Amino acid sequence: MKSAPPLRLGAVKRLALIDAVLDSAYGTPEADLDNKSDPLDEAIYIILSFQTDLARFRSTWSRLRAAYPSWDALERAAVRDVTRILRDGGLHRQKTRTIRRLLAEVRKVAGELSLDRLRLMNNEDAEALLVRLPGLSWKSARCVLLYSLGRDALPVDSNTFRILKRTGVLSRPAVYRRRSLHDAIQAAVPAHRRRALHVNLVVHGQRICLPRSPRCTLCPLLVECPKVGLPSGARKRKQAPPVKAPNAHAGGGGDARL
Repeated sequence: MKSAPPLRLGAVKRLALIDAVLDSAYGTPEADLDNKSDPLDEAIYIILSFQTDLARFRSTWSRLRAAYPSWDALERAAVRDVTRILRDGGLHRQKTRTIRRLLAEVRKVAGELSLDRLRLMNNEDAEALLVRLPGLSWKSARCVLLYSLGRDALPVDSNTFRILKRTGVLSRPAVYRRRSLHDAIQAAVPAHRRRALHVNLVVHGQRICLPRSPRCTLCPLLVECPKVGLPSGARKRKQAPPVKAPNAHAGGGGDARL
């Protein structure tokens, strides 16, 4: 049985409106995201972010790099030593195992612990290589493309999925884990707007459109939002608090595959 299209009719126009409203509200606050320019660094940073908060996985990252300035050094390290360093970030055993499997696969594919060969590939080939690596999903791969390689990718994290479902961009049967959904959303957004929209959706999902008890009265999209899946609530607008630097991996690092 053929599945329903993930986007509703009129989704492209609605996405353009959401992009304009959020850009006016937030202005793409990309400062201090702490993403990595090296693609292998970014891949491991994403794995560390799985099911933990920004402060903890940044701290874990700093300790890991202090102990192992090169990935070759981590590859040679005892598993127990790496696990001990990752303990405070949560799921430390799974993350240690996934990172070591990732390094082994990168060495097998590239002959060295580097993903710089991605810089010479087109987006499709680079993404195909990334999603074959342990620990990386489509969303994670597109984070590497966007932040490390400067490509026009649009990672779809849980914030993006939640907001686009509530605002009526996505059909009710749309499923986050289906590749077709990620591809459809990315294709519906002009390449030059993908980075800004991604970051602003992360900000909006962390500040206003929360998983539970969304702050609808503060929402700049209030007038346009049908609030799909939510009970109707008060629609009186209040002043929103100042924008804080977003955690680009929240709900997205959470998309790593341990």
